[in-house]
Amino acid sequence: MRRSTALAAALFSLFCAAAALYAAPGRQMTHSEFMEKLSDMLESVPPPPAVTEAEVIELEDGDPKTYIFIRGAQAHPPAPVNFGGDGRLALTRNDSGEQATAVYRNKDGTYDQGELGKITRLLRCRLTGKETPVSIKLVEILDAVEDKFGGRGLIVLSGYRTPTLNRQLPGAARWSMHMLGWAADIRVPGYGPDKVAAYARKLRAGGVGYYPDAAFTHLDSGRPRHWAVRRPAKAPAP
Repeated sequence: MRRSTALAAALFSLFCAAAALYAAPGRQMTHSEFMEKLSDMLESVPPPPAVTEAEVIELEDGDPKTYIFIRGAQAHPPAPVNFGGDGRLALTRNDSGEQATAVYRNKDGTYDQGELGKITRLLRCRLTGKETPVSIKLVEILDAVEDKFGGRGLIVLSGYRTPTLNRQLPGAARWSMHMLGWAADIRVPGYGPDKVAAYARKLRAGGVGYYPDAAFTHLDSGRPRHWAVRRPAKAPAP
């Protein structure tokens, strides 16, 4: 009984707040209008913190789950897999605001190399401007995520990174998925990285990294796995 009373009080307070926020001056919001706005209110998230690609790399650097270990000279790109996306992907670079929209998959299931080139161009290395062919499986993963959360585009914090960031480990070449064009660090406008990561994990399509403090999600087309990394707390000034 107490729980029901508390829930009713909370909903009443929410209704009053919504009426004040969404209704026109001097007009009361109706019950039906409130219910239409309720889902938007519950889904709203605070703006993500400002973060640079250098900070993203610092968070990912040293975490073995963001890396693959390859014996040999070359890694073969994973085969494309359709995860249910509509074949259209809209991306915006976080550092410059540059945008690209690509209808990359044809109706017969083949891929348009010219349209994929738009995605490759947008995901180029920020430091050098160099490009590498993006994994089509990664494109399909990004497309499925974009469509799941309304199809309004993704914000790319980091895409391809040149091997200048590569580090060597004894007995194996250590390559970041980003250095192969197999990974992207993204945000979905209006949704927290927890929801994005939870959905991406359900796809079992590749790697999913959850970075709550920097409010982004790492997605890659490697083997399915997942992890979470929090930003270390800064030591207080002496």
